[in-house]
Amino acid sequence: MELFVSSASAGEGSLGTFLGAFALTVLASWAGMLFSLLLTVGLFLDSRQLRRTDGDWTPTPLYALGGIVHGVGTTLLAAFAVSVPVIGYYLYRRRTRDTTAK
Repeated sequence: MELFVSSASAGEGSLGTFLGAFALTVLASWAGMLFSLLLTVGLFLDSRQLRRTDGDWTPTPLYALGGIVHGVGTTLLAAFAVSVPVIGYYLYRRRTRDTTAK
């Protein structure tokens, strides 16, 4: 991103540098959206599966909203302040549930 901004604002560099930086920016944006989609589906399916088992923690499928908010974070950086702690808490509880079940 820094390369894209510097090549666009300073007027330095070749057209290839500008186009390459632009392509990398678009590719990173689409990769972030794909990751958030996979994260949303994974959180939903995992929480649904955990609710079917006997355990001390049965998460709600609403944790999948953390994946959607994470997708918004690819455009609006402040959304990461919400999604990262929520997903981190889910993974922490998931891990402690697995270790206590053994």
